[in-house]
Amino acid sequence: MSRYYEMIFIVHPNVPEEELSVVTDKVTAAINQNKGEVIKLDKWGKRRCAHKIKKCAKGYYFLLYFMITPDGLAGLDRALRYDEKILRYQTVVLDKEKIDALNKEMEDKDQKAEENLPAAQETPSEEQEVS
Repeated sequence: MSRYYEMIFIVHPNVPEEELSVVTDKVTAAINQNKGEVIKLDKWGKRRCAHKIKKCAKGYYFLLYFMITPDGLAGLDRALRYDEKILRYQTVVLDKEKIDALNKEMEDKDQKAEENLPAAQETPSEEQEVS
């Protein structure tokens, strides 16, 4: 049975901005390989750490919401542990209220996308009728 999780991970500050997408792709690929599903990925940007982590005072912060089985989480943990570009990560199980809030946020986002989509679709059909 899959559970919802929230993970914050910090990427080494010396990683170039262009390679950050490669690191996040590796994390999402590790989730998908372990039969999970990424729900949302937020980039918080480069921030100062509360204390030095592996002699680094700053890092790129990411917040990730995903679903995965407990066995898959163990596989994800193994994949992240050996990635030198990731300074630290922490994964927690989401409680019911947070899951509901996340689902509502995703539904609202989908509704806004659907509202914008019909307006774009109506324009070409009107042009076809005129021709």
